[in-house]
Amino acid sequence: MDLSISREALSYYENGKRSPDVDMLVLLSKYFNVSIDFLINGKEFNQN
Repeated sequence: MDLSISREALSYYENGKRSPDVDMLVLLSKYFNVSIDFLINGKEFNQN
């Protein structure tokens, strides 16, 4: 799966200079096989 983003855009995401939009979060969550909650918070959503 190709995310079709530049290295520069990825670097901005990694360094907190830019935040991905919702569509990109969906692509990233599918690519890394994690939830969007995990991408945002670093942990899975807990409903309790």
